[in-house]
Amino acid sequence: MLNNPKMHIIIPVTVSFIFYFVWTWWVNALVSNDLALVLRSALLQGSYSAMMTASFSTILNASLARMKCHQYPYLAILAPLAVQSSMVMLINVLNQTPNFAGTVAPSIIFSGIYGLI
Repeated sequence: MLNNPKMHIIIPVTVSFIFYFVWTWWVNALVSNDLALVLRSALLQGSYSAMMTASFSTILNASLARMKCHQYPYLAILAPLAVQSSMVMLINVLNQTPNFAGTVAPSIIFSGIYGLI
């Protein structure tokens, strides 16, 4: 079952949604009493993280394929990380997420780590 290529996408996407939904709910509930905004922020960040996990992997694989002969192939992470970082900041600014830094920072950090692994 774990050798199935679809599971290599489904499991990280599911984990990403659950983790970021719970994290965003918690970190924003600390600074806001507006439960509708906290729920919207959690759904937005969880959904975004799930979609970005799938697309980040695709962009990273394409970037790695282009740089496989490059002296520093780990630089391939820069393009997908820049896209991911810009997008996560934009959607959270538009959403007016109460705890912007607490919501956005882990997403960028974990994406960088995920890309390096």
